[in-house]
Amino acid sequence: MLTDVFFIRYEETPLFRSFLRREKRALHQCFTVLEEFHPYWGEEGDTRKASNKFWEEVHKRLANELGVRWLSDAWYETYVGLGEYRRKEHKQRAYIEICRSWYNKQELQTADIDEFLKERLSLIEVGLRIKYNRADSCRKYLESASNSASLLAKSYQNTINEYETAASEINERFRSARFPLNYHNGFFQIEADLLVSNEIEQPFWSLVSEPIWQNVDLDMKEAVDQRDNGGKDPALFAAKALESTIKIISDKLGLTHGGEKGAHNYIDNLSKKSVVFLVDWEKELIKAYFTKVRNQLGHGPGSEPMPQLSPDQTSWAIENAMSWIKLLVLKFETHLAGAS
Repeated sequence: MLTDVFFIRYEETPLFRSFLRREKRALHQCFTVLEEFHPYWGEEGDTRKASNKFWEEVHKRLANELGVRWLSDAWYETYVGLGEYRRKEHKQRAYIEICRSWYNKQELQTADIDEFLKERLSLIEVGLRIKYNRADSCRKYLESASNSASLLAKSYQNTINEYETAASEINERFRSARFPLNYHNGFFQIEADLLVSNEIEQPFWSLVSEPIWQNVDLDMKEAVDQRDNGGKDPALFAAKALESTIKIISDKLGLTHGGEKGAHNYIDNLSKKSVVFLVDWEKELIKAYFTKVRNQLGHGPGSEPMPQLSPDQTSWAIENAMSWIKLLVLKFETHLAGAS
């Protein structure tokens, strides 16, 4: 199974230069966040089996991307039996111990610091993504009115709450350690400046974590990854995320008629007099975004110079798309609340 991991996504983007007390402390704290989901030791029966399965999955996914069979020594010798029946046996360590032993290994050269930290953080990311997918399944289950009152509902809500608490703590640990990262919806990505992060990015990622906005979330993650790694089309993916948001809302409000030829037609759907989801100035500004950003980048220029945004313009395009999506989703939620 191919796993999208942090150290590969940002392989060509230097992020870390030191591995001192602050970084060591943050690594330990991040592992503790993951361990709180499944401590393994002290658990019994089915719970212990579930914990070992979780750590086995984390190990398998990361080891495969690193190109190794085991992250660390998986076997140990022990003696069993008494007297003349005493014999030596080889036993496999628990997967949490295999992961922890590799994670805590600190024999590295200065030149390896960036790679070392990225690989260790990848283990945390993989584990959190497994828990994110589980929480996401619980959200989908609870979306059904009939399921929300079931005996499983409380357990599923607890699963979601535990995940969200862990995600929040990871971001706080990153800030304390001054790691230039933000965690959201299963992925670590480079964090923008603090104001943009607090006012735009964090509320955005929280809003699009619901299953209905899955495609929006995926396209915007691609936009951020491409921006951070010098990719070719980050603003184009941000525009796709915005277009998906508009289409989803048009569909959910019953305004899509099937004759739409592009984003502008879907925007018009949201500004009909019967609905007035978008007022005139909002409609014109969103259309301008697609005309000046998406259309310029999304069509071949022919004999004209290839359109290209500067890094600052790219960040603006992504942040602007996030802001519009945030507004549209909040409007949509308000509309639904008023209709119920």
